[in-house]
Amino acid sequence: MESTTEALILRKVPYSGSSMIASAYTRDFGLMSFMIRGLGKKRGSKLSALEPLALVDITFHYREKYDVQTVKEIHVKSGEGSLFYDPVKGSITLFLAEMLYKSLREESPDEELFNYVSSALHYFKSITSHTLFHLLFLTKLTRFLGFFPKGEHLSSTPYFDLQNGIFTGNRNNSLHTLDRDESAAVASIIKSEYDTEIKIATSTRREILKALVEYYRLHLEGFGEVKSLPVLMEVFSD
Repeated sequence: MESTTEALILRKVPYSGSSMIASAYTRDFGLMSFMIRGLGKKRGSKLSALEPLALVDITFHYREKYDVQTVKEIHVKSGEGSLFYDPVKGSITLFLAEMLYKSLREESPDEELFNYVSSALHYFKSITSHTLFHLLFLTKLTRFLGFFPKGEHLSSTPYFDLQNGIFTGNRNNSLHTLDRDESAAVASIIKSEYDTEIKIATSTRREILKALVEYYRLHLEGFGEVKSLPVLMEVFSD
């Protein structure tokens, strides 16, 4: 059966000289893998559609029992430009694509989740100040993944426990509890929207970035190493 769906490209790996296999999160089917053939001399338009987090329309021959679907056509959605013209945005994009690839495991559709990710990335394309976007994006994403932070950041609960996902008054609540400044920054991020102005020191932002990766690792079994994290840490080293 021939089907067409919107999809966000998460990862691509070479399969042969003129083919690749792409992992994508689709609006109508959830997580899927696709074989894209014909990446020969006229590979430009297809390769641009395979950039990490590209929003595309994919037409393919759907076979329910197959792990990899064969693509007939793939096109970048109209009006969706590349995130890689800006080196900082490009680094953030690679990082978020890897985080999403490790996090989105459902082979069933979730339109609300798809809409959240696609609309957030559309907003990301439009902004020039983006030092906090990835922190906000990953924090908000946890609501869909089932481990959104619980409790309130109060004078009596000034610490955030990554392992239990809750604000606590006990600094030694677990081996993965943030200090006061980091916990306050997490609380600010939780309460903020993408267009909210938040002042967080560079050193604290870097610690929150590492903490969010650890938070995902603690709550998603088999999450593993995030290879793009050191690159992004270096980008935000100044």
